[in-house]
Amino acid sequence: MHPLGTVLRSRYKIIHPLGSGGFGETYLAEDLDIPTTPKPKCVVKHLKPQNQSEGLLKIAKGLFNREAEILYRLDNIHNQVPKLFAHFEENGEFYLVQEFIDGHNLSKEIIAGQPWGEAEVKKLLRDVLEVLVFIHQQSIIHRDIKPQNIMRRHQDGKIVLIDFGAVKEIKGLETNTQGLVTSSILIGTNGYMPDEQANGKPKLSSDVYAVGMLGIQALTGVPPQNLPEDPVTGEIIWRDRANVSDRFVEVLTNMVRSHFSQRYQTAAEALQALTQSTPSPKPKSDRQRSQSNRKVMVTGGAVLLGCIMSLYMVSKYFAQSPTPPNPQAVTPKPLPTINKFSQLPCDSDQQLSSPPTATGNPTHETNVYKYYGQINPKTKEANGKGLMIFKKNQFQYYGDFKNNKRSGCGRLSYPVKSNINYYLGQFENDELQGLGYLKLRNGNEYRGNFVKSKCQGKGVYIYADKTEQDGIWREDKLEGSDLLCNKEPSASSMLTISFLSLKPF
Repeated sequence: MHPLGTVLRSRYKIIHPLGSGGFGETYLAEDLDIPTTPKPKCVVKHLKPQNQSEGLLKIAKGLFNREAEILYRLDNIHNQVPKLFAHFEENGEFYLVQEFIDGHNLSKEIIAGQPWGEAEVKKLLRDVLEVLVFIHQQSIIHRDIKPQNIMRRHQDGKIVLIDFGAVKEIKGLETNTQGLVTSSILIGTNGYMPDEQANGKPKLSSDVYAVGMLGIQALTGVPPQNLPEDPVTGEIIWRDRANVSDRFVEVLTNMVRSHFSQRYQTAAEALQALTQSTPSPKPKSDRQRSQSNRKVMVTGGAVLLGCIMSLYMVSKYFAQSPTPPNPQAVTPKPLPTINKFSQLPCDSDQQLSSPPTATGNPTHETNVYKYYGQINPKTKEANGKGLMIFKKNQFQYYGDFKNNKRSGCGRLSYPVKSNINYYLGQFENDELQGLGYLKLRNGNEYRGNFVKSKCQGKGVYIYADKTEQDGIWREDKLEGSDLLCNKEPSASSMLTISFLSLKPF
């Protein structure tokens, strides 16, 4: 192992080790040739086979050069593969210098027992497959796609594929009794590796299998190696562990077929099937959307009043629509129903239910806020989880940051004088955006969709006594009512739609 401070090729200064094994070590280093402060970081792979026979070193060098060639080829066509800076040989030992990816691998996101929603999994698979398409176009098989080899880059939130296998092959090289060099290791990881790869014959569709298993793991919250197989067909049994659409089940099933001939053959085929499984619905006008989704909620006389409202709405519709609707028109698939039992995307983040308190000196401070958390040393931007305390208005935010903005899952605590206790859910570019819920100080709650920090789309208002009022929300207001998602409702708000909006036929 190289001592800390060692400078390789008069350029790469070793800072600290990242890992070690029988084949060599991996270090974090600084590039001294770049005239900036601080110096940019890089990763140095020091490959040192234990067996130093001439035949083994020759093959090890070939494998090492192959990984360097792969990185160089891919770096020229895609920026979501680590850049190759240098590769060289000294005294029978090999060095490969590549880009340091400032981020975290997906094992920090895909956690056992914490299943993801279908939309999140589809996005993840699209992100991975889009990179893999370029790799397959170069006739390159990654062979070890798993959460640990997929990095989430902090700078832009994009995924980066790492570790193309040559290091592991060199580790497994050995010389048999006849003096022939053989490999004692299969490239791949149990659970993500299909049969043909385990038999030493990987194909492009082997990578497709691994990506499909990654999606199933995220959907079910179960590591692939813990999923049972059908004893007759050899297919993975997982469908009963996830609540997903039939079309997405079909896509995943075709990605992880036991026999490679029945799978999508390339990442491009899998990506096309995945994209087609999420059709864009035909947009409706506001009036059509309002009439098709509106619900009337009343506390007494519900049956009679409901009939009156139905007649009124039907007569109003046909009065405004001289041409009857086409019975053969395709009706867009409705948004998923949100109720008080719905599991929202950020509900599984246990840290958000009990956010930390500020202790010690803040990481960064302005005249507006104090920030405690991760800071990118290059860009000086907040990335990852952090706590932000606003000095003047007493708001506090704890959750995900991306490029100095609140993006991801988070919890925003409101000042004591506000009707709202806190918001817990999805953020995008400093705004409430996606799915989440508002908890009011009177015990009431809104759960559903948010657009640009307003309740917008499908949602349900849950009273402290657990009764509900759901429907479509526009600009914080329930359609057909004066009920607001962020304020305590008046006593008459439940009846407003029933009486105040009625007009003579």
